[in-house]
Amino acid sequence: MEAAGGSPRGGLGRADAARALALLVLCAANIALDPGLRQNGLAVPVGVTAALASAVAVCRRLPERALLLGFAVVVVQIAWEDELPAAALAAYVIVGTVAARGAQWAVRLALYGGLAATAVAAAREADGPAPALQSALVLAAPFTLSWALGYRARFRRCHRAQLAERDAVLGRLRAARRGAAVAAQRVRICQEMLDITGHRVAGMVVQAEAADRVLDVAPGRAREVLTDIAGCARESETDLRRTSDLLRGRD
Repeated sequence: MEAAGGSPRGGLGRADAARALALLVLCAANIALDPGLRQNGLAVPVGVTAALASAVAVCRRLPERALLLGFAVVVVQIAWEDELPAAALAAYVIVGTVAARGAQWAVRLALYGGLAATAVAAAREADGPAPALQSALVLAAPFTLSWALGYRARFRRCHRAQLAERDAVLGRLRAARRGAAVAAQRVRICQEMLDITGHRVAGMVVQAEAADRVLDVAPGRAREVLTDIAGCARESETDLRRTSDLLRGRD
């Protein structure tokens, strides 16, 4: 299920802008309320906030690039040793969107790279293996849920696309069958008309020969025969015209 198989990537929409704005507000509130985030200046927290907001804004349109930008921010935060609580929400949004819309390599990277990042964060914050494992499970649960929901949306979209394609193929097959049935019916009608016309022509030949034999002795009778021949000829002409229209596909 590749992204090219049915993941629309439109421009920046209102929902994307709203999510990016909400993230900016939350990160600004984190920075304002936590003095520890400002103890080494505002360059890092402001840069992290801007990068995360940018990634969230473009993750639907450019999911792979948003994922790489998000991982870069994670590396910066690990090196910074201070984290914005709102950054976790951005990670959930990015991972879920990549799972739903990104290329296959990005989907795998989002899952395994995100799990690795949660393990590193848990190991850095916890004292001892047991607390680290517990913290990793707590951090990985919402992350994995976001990825699973995104991948479920991806699967449902691909399934709907496959159903639509199947319906289109069945529709074309039904149309082809109807066309073949109509063509076969026209062929049968044409054959019947040609048989009837052939019998009429044979009858006209016989009548013409008979009229020729009685023309001198019974001219009135010969005139009647010629009138019958003309009527048969007109009927045959009409039938042949109808047959020609059927062969040309006219109704």
